[in-house]
Amino acid sequence: DLSKRDVAADLAKMMGRLNICSDEYKARQYDHEVKGLSVIKPFVGKCRDVASDATVTMIEPLSKEGVILSAAILPRYSDIDTYHMAASCLDLGVRRVIAVGGKLDKVAGLDNFCWPDPVQSEKTPDGEYKLAQLVRANQALYDYTKKFRVPLISGKDSMKNDSTRGGRKISIPPSLLFSAIAKMDDVTKSVSLDAKQAGDLVYVIGVTKPELGGSEYYAMLDATGNNVPKVDAEQAVRTYHAVSEATGAELVNSLQSPALGGLAVAFAKVAMAGRLGLEIDLAKVPAEGCSDLEVLFSESNSRFVATVAPRHKAAFEAALAGIPFAEVGKVIAEPELILAGRSGKYTVTLDALLKEYKGTLDQI
Repeated sequence: DLSKRDVAADLAKMMGRLNICSDEYKARQYDHEVKGLSVIKPFVGKCRDVASDATVTMIEPLSKEGVILSAAILPRYSDIDTYHMAASCLDLGVRRVIAVGGKLDKVAGLDNFCWPDPVQSEKTPDGEYKLAQLVRANQALYDYTKKFRVPLISGKDSMKNDSTRGGRKISIPPSLLFSAIAKMDDVTKSVSLDAKQAGDLVYVIGVTKPELGGSEYYAMLDATGNNVPKVDAEQAVRTYHAVSEATGAELVNSLQSPALGGLAVAFAKVAMAGRLGLEIDLAKVPAEGCSDLEVLFSESNSRFVATVAPRHKAAFEAALAGIPFAEVGKVIAEPELILAGRSGKYTVTLDALLKEYKGTLDQI
């Protein structure tokens, strides 16, 4: 019974899951810096230890022009429908570009297919089904690259990702790694995801729907579900142009694109990165028929969490006119995440979140 879940404990536990936890311990063993050109690094925030949505790099020293790189992969959605898996990957890759200050009309994509053998044979009796899944994924890429006007400039495919161990065949889930690259005209307008100062207003942009199918939360409960997140391309495009207007006018102090773990993990990352708390009223989140748990953990597409200085409130809201959004809370100095919902109030300390987030790979 989901209504009886301990939401605060679930959120803390979510931060330690392998798909969400920090990989900083491993990533720091590699060189991410070339000529000191990075503007938004792979890890950001007050202690530079929370994974960024995307990176921004100057094209040459002292240049204002830059390049944004992001990536997205959501293989669990394929358990329900590879069409919506591929569409969601494209949306997330693009959204992460927008979240650091990019613009939709500057984005190009790369599609990397990681697939089980889709050829029918004695060893692959479900080959026709896997081929049909591949067709649906490609159909989604065709449909949504046209709607987003994002060209695919490169990519690759790996179609034999199967292995036999002890007489048992093991196949990877049908997966699409969607990478996005975008030109940025002025890197001084880049935005990071960390909360910057107590008193800032917290906004949720975009609509949350009861779309927990294939989610990280359901996976934690050993479930799959049915309602896989879907992409409303027309609404997404309008949203991304509006958000870019706000970042271009420097009206946003932080911006984060919810993905695995939904708004709950997004709020946690914003707070952890800034080492500041958030006080959120879940009832104010733009949502369609959602329980508190669905508001927190649904992975609906095309959404953002933003923090905005009070002096920019009117201008920010004007920039988002016609887009679903709401002011849902504020940044607080106390190091805790306070989530007030219709079913109760859930409080998690930053220490508890960071312990799970950084502890899975033994970083603390």
